[in-house]
Amino acid sequence: MKKKRLRVVADSSCLIALSQISQFKLLKELFGKVFIPEAVYREVVVKGKKEPGSKETKEAIRDGWIKRESIKDKVPVNVLSITLGSGESEVIFLCKELKADLALIDEKTARDIAGLMDVDTMGTIGIICLAIEKGFKLNKRGLLELLIEKGFRISDKLCRDILTGDDK
Repeated sequence: MKKKRLRVVADSSCLIALSQISQFKLLKELFGKVFIPEAVYREVVVKGKKEPGSKETKEAIRDGWIKRESIKDKVPVNVLSITLGSGESEVIFLCKELKADLALIDEKTARDIAGLMDVDTMGTIGIICLAIEKGFKLNKRGLLELLIEKGFRISDKLCRDILTGDDK
């Protein structure tokens, strides 16, 4: 029996960060299909043209494993956009509309608000850890160091917690 894949909606940060460390393919390999709202498409592909994640996202849309979706009810998105970016706001509400399993979001405030709205989240580091858990041969320490080198913000404490007991 085939195991059910998680339905996920991705924010810009995960697309960009995974691209920066040459691990964009993990999204397809772990989740099969990834949804992105229009605000994320605009941020990564249109405004971010020639930046990390743009080419990969555009190709994945063309190949059909990343699917652009429009939010049906813009009012709550507009309200939430007072606090969060439009991409994060649309990710949270698209998760609700699609009854998705996870919102792929890195920013802490957005994750906290998603949690208050009963939307489960996972960030870039969680994606890497999930891939390792699923048997992908990845160098967790090396990827975390590369993320930090590329400007990914992670607290020293969280980094230590993730790597505790990890010899990679």
